[in-house]
Amino acid sequence: MGPLREGDPAAVGPYRLLGRLGEGGQGVVYLGEAPGGRRVAVKVLQDGYAGDHRFAKEVEAARRVEPFCIAQVLDASLGGRPYIVTEYVEGPALSQAGRHTGADLQRLAVATATALAAIHRAGVVHRDFKPANVLLGRDGPRVIDFGIARAMGHSLTVTSSIVGTPAYMAPEQLAGEPVGPAADVFAWAGVMVFAATGAPPFGNDSLPLVIRRILHDEPYLGELPGPLRPIVQACLAKNPAARPSMQDVLLWLIGAHTIPPPPSLPTAPPPSLPTAPPPSLPTAPPSRQPMAPPPGQPMAPPPGRPDASPHGHPTMPPAGRKRAPVLMGVGAVAVAGVLVAGAITLLPPSTPGAAPPAAVPPAATTPSPATPTPSKPAEKATKATKKPAATPTGRPSVRTTPPRTPKTTTAAPKPTDTSGGESVRLVSVTLDGTKMGGCYHPSTFPVARLSGTSGRQIEYGYRWIVDGQDEGWLTGFLTNGSDVLRRNPLSSFPAGRHTVVFRLLTHAKASRSLTFTICEL
Repeated sequence: MGPLREGDPAAVGPYRLLGRLGEGGQGVVYLGEAPGGRRVAVKVLQDGYAGDHRFAKEVEAARRVEPFCIAQVLDASLGGRPYIVTEYVEGPALSQAGRHTGADLQRLAVATATALAAIHRAGVVHRDFKPANVLLGRDGPRVIDFGIARAMGHSLTVTSSIVGTPAYMAPEQLAGEPVGPAADVFAWAGVMVFAATGAPPFGNDSLPLVIRRILHDEPYLGELPGPLRPIVQACLAKNPAARPSMQDVLLWLIGAHTIPPPPSLPTAPPPSLPTAPPPSLPTAPPSRQPMAPPPGQPMAPPPGRPDASPHGHPTMPPAGRKRAPVLMGVGAVAVAGVLVAGAITLLPPSTPGAAPPAAVPPAATTPSPATPTPSKPAEKATKATKKPAATPTGRPSVRTTPPRTPKTTTAAPKPTDTSGGESVRLVSVTLDGTKMGGCYHPSTFPVARLSGTSGRQIEYGYRWIVDGQDEGWLTGFLTNGSDVLRRNPLSSFPAGRHTVVFRLLTHAKASRSLTFTICEL
């Protein structure tokens, strides 16, 4: 906390100001003291909000949020010098706290998911969820500034302004499209990656580069631990309709639902970045969503809406395949309050979020069933071409390839030649996952690494073949001389022996395979 500066008020309304806590684009935050002696955070807003009825409605909605892992809004005034009063949370912001691991990361994930679920239940969208808006208090993490970002977005005089922090913004948010709770789900996943790795999933580079990655590339999850990894990956889907709701995320985290399998549907094309200033974001009417079921009963699917494709909630794993609860026992009282407090009211996104469906393996074009041998796995890589001449350097861009329905013919499409004579080479095909004795955890990723002869962007074609099932022709773009392709984890496949083949179909054509065993949990 810093001292008051010349020109700072000594008091705002009934609150005596003691010092400065911070300053941002919205205004100055002071440490204040209420008439009863309670310490509070007082945000004195910039001019332009006095008498704004829309802003007043947003603040009132924020005051209705249940006090689960948040800094509760206590008071507000929009007359004269406008201000908002919230609980004072003593502790650093997540942006200043360094990396989290183990139980600390688990508690952070559950607490922030609890907070966002409560925020959405009140009909509020945070819109600017980021590490700086998570305070690590003595009693646990607290989320701040919820709902205020959108209200301020409506009051901005520059209509081209995009409300939020770009590194954690969803594709639809960057494109200026209507934004709902699914954008907070995307941001939550990005914050979890930051907490675990020290960097957001799309990097900290220049703004245009970060925006391009969010719109078109897959996230870099670094050393994000296995139990949290598939949940975060599901939340970072480009299409908001493919993301789970925050309530589903919370249920996954506490073990009430199984870990989400990878999406089986092709990812919708990401929205393109507008060339003209995006319109101000409209306020959508709230819609009803069912409350959480009693323990032991499956959740009912959300009611259908005309602008969405229905998706079911995650299914239970096949018989004989058990899942251990993930991230159990953290914030139980707050979680229970969110899940049973009543019907959940959400502001719908342009296409409402839903839990990822269970993955359905595509029909095989060249069946090659594998014989399960769980007692003695084998791991090998078979080279089909000469050894590559280069290896990737630096941090590569990472893209995850969702399963797709295979082609019914063997003829591959002819890609547009954009390489300009440059070459792409297959460097290696490996596994990224946790080895548990003689087998791998179901969250294991097959990973292909490629290199190029130039720093230019080069288009190439490739395909994954899993247990003889061809997932079809896919297109990638190699940038900065290297690329890493992570196929979705094999969590939807039964325990036992599996074979994965990666084929580079253009440039220096090559094929490599891996044979390994997935553990039964």
